Formats: sequence, structure tokens, C-alpha cells
Amino acid sequence: MDAGLAALLGAAVGALGTGGAALVSGVLGRGQARMQLRAEHARLLREPRRSAYVAFVECFQEVHALHSEAARSAAAAMEAAEPERATLLSDADTAYARAGERLHGRLRQLQSAVAVEGPPGVTTAALDAEDALYASRTELYRWLRQLERAAPAEERERAADDALLAVHQPLTRFLNAASTALSHDGLSP
Repeated sequence: MDAGLAALLGAAVGALGTGGAALVSGVLGRGQARMQLRAEHARLLREPRRSAYVAFVECFQEVHALHSEAARSAAAAMEAAEPERATLLSDADTAYARAGERLHGRLRQLQSAVAVEGPPGVTTAALDAEDALYASRTELYRWLRQLERAAPAEERERAADDALLAVHQPLTRFLNAASTALSHDGLSP
């Protein structure tokens, strides 16, 4: 074989090898860049989501605590004589009203923030938890009005207590959904 042809063939093989290596590196680098972008995107979403989820839970628990305070005052009013009964019912109504202000104001805003931050599973869990809070509020309202009329209220008390307890399960589902959303690293499918 001619030395010139061998040199030309050697140069062609070298160029193909270099080009092939560059192509393989490019393809692998693109996959790596894509993976890094997904991880960075997940990281950027994590903090605003975490803030929205925590604020929602804190306000939710505040509303639930005020409902529980109203229930404790109502239960004490059932056992008390006048004028202490009237004072306890007034305390129950005050706690109930404060809970309503938080529920219809701040909690609604925070639920909207959770909906915007997503993902859909967390939004659904937040709405379910909020629905349970409204259901407990309704039962508490019925109980307080029954006591206000000085009618027997034991059945309403049980319904309100059950509704207050029923709030915990949807809240736990929200916390689990939020935790799962926050633990997503953007790398796994």
C-alpha cells in the first residue's frame, strides 16, 4: 500500500473516531444537562411549596384549636348554672367567631396558595381537609345554637365531638401528600 494512501486512511479513521467520540459525548452530555435541569427545577419549586404547605397547616390547626376551645366552653356550659352558663356560652361563641374569621379569611388565601403551588394531589388533599373543617364547624354551630335555646344537646355534643375528631384524618392525608411532593427530587420518574 502506498504511504500516501495509508496516511490518508489513517487520517480518515482518526477523524471518524474523534467525530464519533464527540457525538457520544454530546448525547451523554445532553442527557446529563436534562437531568440537572429537572433536579434544579424541583429544587426551585420545593421552597415556595414548603412555605405554602406549612402556612396552610399552621392556620388550619389554629382554626381547629379555636373550634376545640369553643367545644370545651360549650361542654362546660352544659354542666353549669346561670350566670356561669351564659358566660361559657359567650366564650364558646367568641372562639367560634374567631375561628370563622381565620377560616373565611386567611385559610382561604392559604388554600389558594397551595392550589397554585400544587401538585394536584396536594391541592385535593387540602380541599378535603378544609371540607372536614367546615363539616366540624357546622356541627359545632348546631350544638351551640341548641345550647342557646336551652334544649337538650347531648346528641349534638356527640356529633360535634365526632366531627372535630374527623378533621385529623384528612389533615394527615394532606401532610402525607405535601411530604411526598416535597421529597420529589426531579430525577426519579
